[in-house]
Amino acid sequence: MDSKKEQKNPDEKEAIPENPFANGEIRTDYRTGLKSVFALSRKDRPMDYLAKEVIDDKGKKYCPFEPEKYDLNKTFFEIGNPWRVRVIYNKYPVFEYDAPYAHENWDIFERYTNYGFSFVIIDSREHKLRFEQFLDGQINDLAEAILETENSIYNHDGIDFVYLNKNFGRKSGGTLSHSHWQTLGYFDMPKIVRARLKKVLEFKGKHGSCLMEYAAKKEEERKLLENETLIAFAPFAQLYTGESVIMPKRHVSRISELSREELLELLKACKRIINANNKYFGVHSYNILGYSLKKEKEFHSYLEIIPRVSDIGPTQMVGYYGSNIMPEDYSRSIRDILSKS
Repeated sequence: MDSKKEQKNPDEKEAIPENPFANGEIRTDYRTGLKSVFALSRKDRPMDYLAKEVIDDKGKKYCPFEPEKYDLNKTFFEIGNPWRVRVIYNKYPVFEYDAPYAHENWDIFERYTNYGFSFVIIDSREHKLRFEQFLDGQINDLAEAILETENSIYNHDGIDFVYLNKNFGRKSGGTLSHSHWQTLGYFDMPKIVRARLKKVLEFKGKHGSCLMEYAAKKEEERKLLENETLIAFAPFAQLYTGESVIMPKRHVSRISELSREELLELLKACKRIINANNKYFGVHSYNILGYSLKKEKEFHSYLEIIPRVSDIGPTQMVGYYGSNIMPEDYSRSIRDILSKS
């Protein structure tokens, strides 16, 4: 009898809460079209696993990027003598620059040779020095190396997308803790990048203007910092907890169209935001991602910082991303930290 009393009458309409979004939201990311779930109740869920991030490594003895192990890697170019930044051919490349182009398609199967470019930018001689601890001169050298590497890749035919990325910490996908970046040249644009380009072209066709420049003006509530050359903000539909966009104000479709001074400012902004994130989350793994398209001039190039404070779960694997922290709350806290630094 008691169970019957507890059952709800299906004909009775429940009162609509005053704020239907109080417990969470599903937002659409204007950059990609992906969905982002902000499930606020999940932040208090019980955790059975210890997830403390340990930023440590085996030490210099096992690191192939140490100056004294110079001969382990093939140099592309260097900055400084002795080198302060060294760009090398990836010893374990994703793409092979000397692979012949071949494409096969039969029945339901398709394959290509893995033609492309895989460079590693070793941005410090010091094993333990993290990017967010760099001085301005070191960041200036890094900016020069990034620009020269990307320009060199784009001098080759068939490359239409260059992906700049930095992995730091175990959760970032990185395997070596010595500070470094990777620059990858793709002959075939990845699907998620095509999705970003599609959103840009749709907006351009409908409104006649740049999607990201329009978005930057509308993201005032989630703005992190701004100066004469750039703006940084937490996007309305963060795909990851603490995700931020760092965007040059000048419209360029590839990072290598920026001046060294403009890229220096972008990287300095990344450093500031990562340091603020470290105060907000504690020292953690992170990725920095950069998107450069050669032919599609409608695309506005930008960098992203992705704090890796949680693991990729099954929800993300079906295409729903998100966080248990609202972007508005995150950006408010980061602005407060930045104002005191």
